[in-house]
Amino acid sequence: MKYDVGALPLGAHAVAVFRPRTDAPLPVLYLNAARPGDWSGYLPRLAAEMGKTLRPAMLICVGATDWDRDFSPWPAPGLYLDSPPFFGGADARIALLCSAVKPFIDARFPTLPDRANTGILGYSLGGLAALYALYRRPDVFGMAGCLSGSLWYEGFMDFQRAHAERIAGARAYLSLGRKEERTRHPRMSRIGACCEETHALLSAALGRDRVAFVHNPGGHGTDVDGRMLLGLRWLLTFT
Repeated sequence: MKYDVGALPLGAHAVAVFRPRTDAPLPVLYLNAARPGDWSGYLPRLAAEMGKTLRPAMLICVGATDWDRDFSPWPAPGLYLDSPPFFGGADARIALLCSAVKPFIDARFPTLPDRANTGILGYSLGGLAALYALYRRPDVFGMAGCLSGSLWYEGFMDFQRAHAERIAGARAYLSLGRKEERTRHPRMSRIGACCEETHALLSAALGRDRVAFVHNPGGHGTDVDGRMLLGLRWLLTFT
């Protein structure tokens, strides 16, 4: 399917837009990425499948100005003794998407604005923030993709256990590299157990047919574009 990619100004923010060329109202997926150019490696492949095996959908990206701030749910210690602490700015980021960016996009394009057709996804800390957004704004987001997400983040598993009932009716995609838990870092080495428990929590809350957990070859940085494409395929497969 042919598509257009561009950027629109929204105050101090540049909103990058991927839009298939169709007049039909479209689902919208918001990407937690450092910069819109991060999607260039998989957009052509994704677009080629839209309208065939995948639903056509818009992708929206507002680049992060500070990765560790914008995608961390609450203040937490840094990963290493000499690392700065995580700021905890994800709530402000979610408010920006829900209160400014989504109304801006829905007013300018034919979209399907309901929660079932609105998703959010990301990789690493961006994947953690996507799952966090599903819990924080289940009225807005009905789909989430947490790809190699930083589920080891301090307090996040407790947060999920306490709030699983919020997300009834949603769909969620999880992925993890098979080598990611092979690290000596005490927090990051928990990622395998965190993903397994997250899958169980989501399956209990949503139903197993509404949750996917995929193991990918390699470590955390292996074939990020390919993993993003797999997640987008699952979220956009015709049902």
